[in-house]
Amino acid sequence: MVPLSEPVSEYNLYVRMPKHEIHMLGYIMEADDHIMNIRHTDESDSTVKIIVPADLLTEAIDMLNQLKEELELEIIRYGPNPGNP
Repeated sequence: MVPLSEPVSEYNLYVRMPKHEIHMLGYIMEADDHIMNIRHTDESDSTVKIIVPADLLTEAIDMLNQLKEELELEIIRYGPNPGNP
C-alpha cells in the first residue's frame, strides 16, 4: 500500500544576500506578523534559509521581491520543508 502524501505545511525559501543585511531582514520580518522565520545562514555562499507557512508562501515571496528595493537579495529557490529545522 502506498502511503498518502502529507499536505505541505511549511516551505523552505532560500535567499542570497550580504551577511551585513541579514539582521535587517530579521527586523523587518518580525514587524510583519511573523510571515517568515530565519532558520539558518550559510556564510560560505551568503545563503539564508527561511521557513514559511504554506498558506503564506506567495505573500512571503511578494514581500521579499518588494524588499529588493531596500536590501540586496536574490530568491534562489523554495520547496516543501521536509521537517528539518
